[in-house]
Amino acid sequence: MEEKIIISGLGVYCSIGKNIGELKESLLQSKLGFDNVDEFCTDGYRNRKAGVVKNIDHVESTTGLRANLLLKASVYQAIEDSGIFDSEIDRSRVSISIGTSLTGYGGFVSWLFERHYAAKNDHYASSLNEHMKVEYLDSIINIPGQLLATEIAMEYGISGVLSSSITACSASGNAIAVGIDTIQNGFADVVIVGAVDPLSELTYMGFHTLRAMAPEQPKPLDENRQGLLIGEGSGCIILESESHFLKRGGKRYAEVAGYGLSNDAFHATQPHPEGEGGVVAMTTALRDAGIPADKIQYINMHGTGTRHNDHAELKAIQRVFGQRLNSIPISSSKSMIGHTLGAAGCIEAVICIVALYNGFLPPSLNFDTPIDGFDYRVATEPEEMELDTVMNNSFGFGGNGASFIFRK
Repeated sequence: MEEKIIISGLGVYCSIGKNIGELKESLLQSKLGFDNVDEFCTDGYRNRKAGVVKNIDHVESTTGLRANLLLKASVYQAIEDSGIFDSEIDRSRVSISIGTSLTGYGGFVSWLFERHYAAKNDHYASSLNEHMKVEYLDSIINIPGQLLATEIAMEYGISGVLSSSITACSASGNAIAVGIDTIQNGFADVVIVGAVDPLSELTYMGFHTLRAMAPEQPKPLDENRQGLLIGEGSGCIILESESHFLKRGGKRYAEVAGYGLSNDAFHATQPHPEGEGGVVAMTTALRDAGIPADKIQYINMHGTGTRHNDHAELKAIQRVFGQRLNSIPISSSKSMIGHTLGAAGCIEAVICIVALYNGFLPPSLNFDTPIDGFDYRVATEPEEMELDTVMNNSFGFGGNGASFIFRK
């Protein structure tokens, strides 16, 4: 990497914390974030619970849809935390990078059905009355994915580069990578990296159909794991070039030491059994950071709790870290908040940075029995530990992978 990338602001909005302070306390108290799903009927599904955010705060939004409300809550926090707009800065040198998977289209589709636009008919919008024309036009303009970055840019007068990453469950990892490259290629001084995926029946049904949903609590990294639970939420990280940060001052949480992206080109949903994509992402991140594997003190795993994913990720770590696998602490935040899909990389990066900044290991809950064939150490409870360098993994459908190294 060239100029250092500083993380100068954090925001989070998920089932165990609607701000950084709440998140930290929940991690230290090993709080489970699963609750009954009331947002749609769960009859017939393998599980009725999810890492659902209850009593979502109202924020001003063009659409008012769940994705926008969740995202803007964490973005507001991170912007305020960083103080980037407390002084005059060139807002054409501020960019926004968004990561998501379905963006909230599940809720949008439901919204359409409620208004009968999904019903088959023989006429077009041009033949509707004037009132219906306006409502139909609003429905097209207000697709959440189109406005996630635009709403924020308009509100803060940001005229830099806007981008979106939709690489499944590694989407917000890719969004962080885009933010880093945007700064290092000279297109921005500051990048607001936001990520969101809201709860919807579309994703709930999908993981149930794939038989990837746990019947009870998820047990990531455990021999007896039976699947994941869906989560929802948003996370936001303010990335800033060190030169810009030093000019204006502010809070310095951590440095992005390096990152690696990959695709194992193996299967639409399953990872390569030997962890090929994970190996590429992690070794690339280490090379980018210019550090050996033995400098990593903790790994925040992708750790979904499904049979294939946990085995493949452990295999990849075993290949990269060798015998250190049995001494380096690992954990899965999805044991507490569920799988937040495209938002997972950013929310779990926030968890890594909170742990790094405050000196503790985030816990991995519901772990009892190691997966056969591996010798590894799971941090089953929060533990005080002076951390200097940590790794965060996000691996998704289609073999997409992202690995980041954060340094104090």
